[in-house]
Amino acid sequence: MLLEKEGIPTIVLKGTALAETVYGNPVLRHCHDIDLLIRDQDMSRAVSLLPSIEFKEIDPKAEPGSSDCKLEHESRLPLELHTALFKLPYYNELLGETWKRSRNQVIADVQTKILAPADNLLHVCGHAFYESRRGSLRWVSDAWFIIDRHRDLDWDLLLDCVVRSHLALPLSVTLAYLAEDLGAPVPSSFLDRLLAAASKSAAPERELALFGARSAPQGSLMNLFRKMRDWRGRAFMVQWLLFPSPSYLFMVEKARPSWPLPFHYIYRPLRYARYLIYSKFAGLIRRIKWRVDRLFLRTDFRTP
Repeated sequence: MLLEKEGIPTIVLKGTALAETVYGNPVLRHCHDIDLLIRDQDMSRAVSLLPSIEFKEIDPKAEPGSSDCKLEHESRLPLELHTALFKLPYYNELLGETWKRSRNQVIADVQTKILAPADNLLHVCGHAFYESRRGSLRWVSDAWFIIDRHRDLDWDLLLDCVVRSHLALPLSVTLAYLAEDLGAPVPSSFLDRLLAAASKSAAPERELALFGARSAPQGSLMNLFRKMRDWRGRAFMVQWLLFPSPSYLFMVEKARPSWPLPFHYIYRPLRYARYLIYSKFAGLIRRIKWRVDRLFLRTDFRTP
């Protein structure tokens, strides 16, 4: 691999790594693109090297501070470079440990590295919880096969990493689903400890979990409100909607620290109202266009 030859360490992520290691046969796991984890200091050099093998950057004007870079081969094969496992820095505190635990693996006759099983499961489940396209359910088969193929998985290590990565709430949902609904061999003692850890999650962790739940296909505010089991959960959700914590504003909504904090709380409902008005107006325009198109089609058919 070019990057390895040039002294840039890489870890193969997601489908490309899992197809070769846990699915038994690589053809069973579709891979639309290649995802590579590299170190932050290597990003600019990697991007400058890849054009020599016919890869070009898709969006050179990515937002500042982004941990991702998208490229495309002349054959239209997408390649994504990542300097972190998760988009929110809040979840990447163990990135250094993850690199140390990575394992050597041959993929497509190329010597490279992949994540350790516990880190792979943490990445798949944590990433799925905040992925707006998780309705595809690829994460379900990925996580199930990781658990099934690694019966010796270090569950104590996973729990420790989950807690220190602030992902106890998301993984308590995803892993409980895999165990209870799909029969994944997750130890019940681990699930009990995970649920106990999730119940002690700090306010920012709960706010980010609500943000992740909102990105689901069925994540409307009304659905989430109905699923809250008690008035405390509903009260916290209302508080999150109206007055999220400053840390949430900085992490998710990219609030500018230079602006007075009260301004952000005033601006949020105005921005949401603008979004509602725009979405309603855009929907009205689409309906009018559809009716006009139908009218012209009927007119064309009647023309002799």
